[in-house]
Amino acid sequence: MTENLGRGLGVFYRASEERLFKQALEADEKGEYIEAFHLYMKVAEMRGDFKVKALNNAAIILAENGFTSRAIELLKKASEEDPSNRDVRRNLETLEEEAEL
Repeated sequence: MTENLGRGLGVFYRASEERLFKQALEADEKGEYIEAFHLYMKVAEMRGDFKVKALNNAAIILAENGFTSRAIELLKKASEEDPSNRDVRRNLETLEEEAEL
């Protein structure tokens, strides 16, 4: 019976992560990049299903605002979490090439 006690928290945690990610996307779409960036980073700290997407999106915001080296760091972190993620790999390759110029 006690083995089922923690299940509700897992569902709540995933729902909170998804809600924050959606809020970040909405802020991003509205051009509220500082808010979006902070929300993406909160999601990344949660270490759930949306972590890699959140790191990728936060890196894009940084890169678009001239923080290329920090964006590369985030993309490397995302790549470590999910080496098969094509979007992350492509963004990382693009930024690294631009950094060499």
